[in-house]
Amino acid sequence: MRWDALFSDLEAQMAAAGHLDLEAEVAERVRAEQSAVLLADRLRAGAGRQVDVLLRHGTRCRGTVSQIADTWFVLEDPPRSLLIPAHAVATVAGTGRRAAREESAVRRSLSLSSGLRALARDRAVVGCMVDVGRTDPCTVTGRIDVVGGDYLEVTLADGAEAPDERQPRTLLITFAALLAVRSGG
Repeated sequence: MRWDALFSDLEAQMAAAGHLDLEAEVAERVRAEQSAVLLADRLRAGAGRQVDVLLRHGTRCRGTVSQIADTWFVLEDPPRSLLIPAHAVATVAGTGRRAAREESAVRRSLSLSSGLRALARDRAVVGCMVDVGRTDPCTVTGRIDVVGGDYLEVTLADGAEAPDERQPRTLLITFAALLAVRSGG
């Protein structure tokens, strides 16, 4: 009888250890899967929701998430839209806990350049919020003329102030410094 109890106890311990190992493996797989989720995937699952976005220099934006690519998204706040590069985002509130991957290879491949080229084609006056290392961003108002590999060229709108009147009315803005592009007013 004593041997039966010992073997039963050992079997129970092994079953418990196996269960703990399985739980640990499942938890590790969940963490690994979560590490592959992009901000865009969380935004995509919450498309159509109102979110609050805090840009890395401190400006808050509120709007409805619409167009979403892996490296940028659009917030609709009628009559304006904001194209926001993912690298400019500090926090987002209101997305919910779900994530949704983009099934379309074309949409997944849309770069920041492609979103900016769409604005350049429209020839509309936009406001480019630029991080210049101060608390408040600099806003450059004009038309996007050229979208390069890592910059955009903006011709200042009539009445817009050039950062330095001795400079030409065309500025190059690096993607790294771009916080958002406001269109629609």
